[in-house]
Amino acid sequence: MKEKLTRSATDKFVGGVCGGVARSLGIDSGLVRIITVVLAFFWGLIVPVYLALWLVLPLEEGGSTGFDDLKKMFGGGNSSTPPSDYR
Repeated sequence: MKEKLTRSATDKFVGGVCGGVARSLGIDSGLVRIITVVLAFFWGLIVPVYLALWLVLPLEEGGSTGFDDLKKMFGGGNSSTPPSDYR
């Protein structure tokens, strides 16, 4: 491996996983994307693997993980405002 495995912030099509894997391995990101799509057709387990990598890998340069992004999106993150009362 050439670099630490992270998601790419610049070379991304969906979640930056393929770009990060390609950068880490030192190969072209297009090749990683083609391999990912082919494996998705012939070996369906690649889709959950991709999602798991998106959830746990941080964005390059210390960015958030996909799990952190989901928590922010659905209100599970640290919020400075108290929850509202729906009466």
